[in-house]
Amino acid sequence: MSLNLFNYNSSLFSGFSSNSSGMSSMLGDYMAIRNGSYGKLLKAYYAKQDDGTKKTAGATRRENARKAAVADSEEIKQYKTAQTDASSLKSAASALRSNSKLFEQVEKTTTDENGEETKVMDYDRDAINSAVKSFVKAYNSTIKSAYGQESSIVQKKAASMISATASNKNMLARVGITVGKDNKLEVDEEKLKTANVSTLKTLFSGSGSYASNIERKASDMASMTEQLAKNTNSSRTNTYSRTGNYSSFATGGIYDGFF
Repeated sequence: MSLNLFNYNSSLFSGFSSNSSGMSSMLGDYMAIRNGSYGKLLKAYYAKQDDGTKKTAGATRRENARKAAVADSEEIKQYKTAQTDASSLKSAASALRSNSKLFEQVEKTTTDENGEETKVMDYDRDAINSAVKSFVKAYNSTIKSAYGQESSIVQKKAASMISATASNKNMLARVGITVGKDNKLEVDEEKLKTANVSTLKTLFSGSGSYASNIERKASDMASMTEQLAKNTNSSRTNTYSRTGNYSSFATGGIYDGFF
């Protein structure tokens, strides 16, 4: 009987001790709330959480701005490449179109096997071939760079060049120029050397020639890509990038510091 009583008393006092500990803990919490230390602890905790969130958001914005800048830089580079190629094509086409003397006979001196010199009238084939090959090279570079553009208006201008070339396909073939892979021009140099100069003149000389048509289109593309490069470069210094992300390039990171 005494053993059971001892167990009962032990249980009773044990429960009381446990209740006292719980009551003490509650009173401690109450005092912490009342004197403000609990509130300070909460503020410190959430301030740390907010700071981490803001730092993450700021880092994300900066990374998005960096990616947008890289994309813009690459786009500007492509526009400038297309501008350079189109300008070269314009010059090459102009050299053929405007130089009427290129397709006229000039006095040349020939030497026979006995060493005797004779003056004859003939075309400067080397000059003609060089000018035509320069045109073909510039044309191919322009078509290639236009294919790499995202701008539909640049691609349409290139397509109009290809269409003009297709319209003169048969005549071009007669002087050794054919349309090959990726709409690029290929030159048979041996055939070009012996090509009918009258056909060459029709293709490349004068205001209504094939070269004149390509010259105008190349001029348009050069102006177009120059303006596109300027517009893209300008958008990099605006408050928001072309993707809608805030750019801190103009603010020096001041805006990001608030977020």
